Amino acid sequence: MKRSEIDENLKWDTSLIYKEDDEYYKEIEEIKKLADDLTKYKGKITENTDNLLNFLKDYEKLMRKFSKAAVYGHLKSDEDTSDSTYQQMNQTSTIAGAEVSEKLSFITPEILSADYEDIKKMLAEKEELKIYEHYFEDLFRSKTHVLSEDQEKILASYSKLAQNSVSTYMIFSNADIKFPSVEKDGKEVELTDANFTSLEEDKDRDFRKRVYETYYGIYKQFENTAASLLDGEFTSHNIEAKLRKYDSARQMSLAANNLDEEIYDNLLEVVHDNMDIHRDYTTLRKEFLGVDDLGFHDIYVPLVKDYERKIGFEEARDIVLEAIKPLGEEYVEVARKGFEQRWFDVMPNEGKRSGAYSSGSYDTQPYILLNHTNNIDDVFTIAHELGHSMHSYYTRKTQPFIYGAYSIFLAEIASTTNELLLLDYMLKNSESEAETAYLLNYFVNQFKSTVFRQTMFAEFEHEVNKLVAEGEPIPAARLDQIYGDLNRDYFGEDIEVDEYISVEWSRIPHFYMFYYVFQYATGFMSAVALSQKILNGSDEDRKAYINYLKAGESEYPIDVLKKAGVDMTNKDAMQKAMDVAREALEDLRKTIM
Repeated sequence: MKRSEIDENLKWDTSLIYKEDDEYYKEIEEIKKLADDLTKYKGKITENTDNLLNFLKDYEKLMRKFSKAAVYGHLKSDEDTSDSTYQQMNQTSTIAGAEVSEKLSFITPEILSADYEDIKKMLAEKEELKIYEHYFEDLFRSKTHVLSEDQEKILASYSKLAQNSVSTYMIFSNADIKFPSVEKDGKEVELTDANFTSLEEDKDRDFRKRVYETYYGIYKQFENTAASLLDGEFTSHNIEAKLRKYDSARQMSLAANNLDEEIYDNLLEVVHDNMDIHRDYTTLRKEFLGVDDLGFHDIYVPLVKDYERKIGFEEARDIVLEAIKPLGEEYVEVARKGFEQRWFDVMPNEGKRSGAYSSGSYDTQPYILLNHTNNIDDVFTIAHELGHSMHSYYTRKTQPFIYGAYSIFLAEIASTTNELLLLDYMLKNSESEAETAYLLNYFVNQFKSTVFRQTMFAEFEHEVNKLVAEGEPIPAARLDQIYGDLNRDYFGEDIEVDEYISVEWSRIPHFYMFYYVFQYATGFMSAVALSQKILNGSDEDRKAYINYLKAGESEYPIDVLKKAGVDMTNKDAMQKAMDVAREALEDLRKTIM
């Protein structure tokens, strides 16, 4: 549909940020002025306690305004990525951010040039400054990787250029790529990013194959462009890592959250040690479908016969609100208000960004993008994105602005925990064997997709990044070969790895969120443990989970998670999740075979 044809109640309410677009542009001008005003602190930030406190207050005012404006720009842009007005607005935010970063590039080097002991004395002198203790501890932790003022200014001036690859890729993949229609029963069926997966669930195998080959054929057509963009993205991170004296770009990425690279390597090791789960699931799929030539056009078909359930948005809302009741009345009530206050942008429309996400800033309500097509999987998407938004809500409500976000490492846990609560609720309320089989398949498939698939992405990303770091070229053919070999390893011998799946890397936007994807896997594993505590543990376990949602960045992420009851520095936690998946796969086999 066109966006104008959709009911307003099914669109998010951006008027709560700015009533008119002009307010956004006025805010941008004020942000630039505030940045100019902050330069008066140059050379004086740590001169005395009052200067430090006033600087922090003024800097917070600027950043709160900027994050609010940036959210508005990207929300409006994502409503219709072909609308040049809002593409320009989104670019205005990017340009303003680059200008602010360049003007204020003196801040971090100047603070770090001070004696940390002197800073700690200042923090102890004023009550208002005490909340910044962890902030400065974290800041001084990275001291050896912060450049001189002039060098930071040069690096900041290139920030817009460094973002060019991701900006171009998003426009290319969301606005410029067009897919041909696919014929079915004498009718032309529109093919889009939003409906690809649902079309791949169709019972007509020949139709699925044509959808599959048509879809990936378009990405194959543009794979050289995609390879060049990915090379640009990885190169920019490697250059920065080298300049900042990190051993690798991966180390730089993980250090932002005070994570050791060992966590990444442990994940790959545990997944490879349990690869039989993923291969056995592929074998089960081949046996269930009764085919000799299992292909990747067969991997989305639910392993259950004669079961189909369409769930509209209102029914999905009610189901989700019931499912999250184990988290307490307050949690459910806040979530209910989220539906009433239009946190959600529900329906697909022409030009709308594909997929789903949760967004917002410290001074806005949460915003959730969906592309709801009434499938049962869409209900899980609602629960997932609502989990993100509830995490944001509790963090912003509890923490001061300086800690009012949460690290990427923690970001996928609350969302997946919500999904697992929904799964438990739907299994307990299943009305048929077919529905139970569908839900068991959903869990095993989610484990496959979120743990094994995302780890495969992480392994691909790391292998390619190492080539870039060594100055090796990464043409599309080489990326196809690496990705194809990984698919052969992960899926085993019971599926054909063809030229189409080998180019799948070109449609994965998360490769432009450097070293992000591994955290989907660690997050899912953590969520398995936490959901068990919520459902079967004590009130203290549930309280510990809510406290995790409230913690924000007030502590290092690994410590926040430990307090919630999960230690991801230990491979045992990952292995326990694997054991749950292996058991669920066996239950699924018994149910459907």
